[in-house]
Amino acid sequence: MPVTPSMSTSSVQDGDLADRLAVRDVLERYTHAMDRRDEALMRSCFTPDADLSYFGGLRGFTGTEFADSFVSSLEPFGFIDHSISSLRVTVDGDVAAVDVHLCATMALKDAPVVLIRWVRVTDELVREPSGWKIAKRRHVPQLQYESLTSAIDFPGVGGKEPQTADLS
Repeated sequence: MPVTPSMSTSSVQDGDLADRLAVRDVLERYTHAMDRRDEALMRSCFTPDADLSYFGGLRGFTGTEFADSFVSSLEPFGFIDHSISSLRVTVDGDVAAVDVHLCATMALKDAPVVLIRWVRVTDELVREPSGWKIAKRRHVPQLQYESLTSAIDFPGVGGKEPQTADLS
């Protein structure tokens, strides 16, 4: 049963707050899994047979296929950051709909270049015993640009090249 994001201005009509937060948590797990290259966490975001259409329909996956392949697809990149904006969640019982923009900032490992990509994502989620999972996703790139990176410099402190910054 497809659910479309509501146009209502009332936050109460769009579903229980706990469900809406749980659905948002799926998106936050997805972005965190992508940025940290965490296959197990990524797997927790999708039903195994999810119908996933990426890059405007150029690539299709099941949830399992995506979780199995996303880490290797990120090999060219060092730093990656995904941000969520323009989020709209609608919950109707055990199904939910999401309409969101994701911004991916991805620095190439072997060149001083960063790619910035904005994508519109529409998801259909289902409530399973283990929690909310994405059952259908449409991922449509909106725009992309690239720029050269530069050393990170803190006046009076020093700096590092972006690819060598270490959190350990």
